[in-house]
Amino acid sequence: METFFPEDETILANTTSIGMQPKIEETPIPKHALSAYALVFDAVYTPKMTRLLLEAEESGAAVVTGVEMFIGQAYEQYERFTGLPAPKELFRGTMSNL
Repeated sequence: METFFPEDETILANTTSIGMQPKIEETPIPKHALSAYALVFDAVYTPKMTRLLLEAEESGAAVVTGVEMFIGQAYEQYERFTGLPAPKELFRGTMSNL
């Protein structure tokens, strides 16, 4: 049987599309395994709070949404494309309205 419990690691990063719209009921890790992680990141940003993140929060882990990754990518792309500092407050405000 495959185990999801880490030996020394406390961070879980889901970089798959599991849990993304329209299959929001799916999750890559069973809830019982999430208590082993202090931090859970999910690259999925639609929905913002995936089943994985909701269950991780219920298990006591800190969570980071895919929206944070999406915003970080926007900053970098803007700055590389324009050579100007990204309007971070504008980007964050735009995403918080979605």
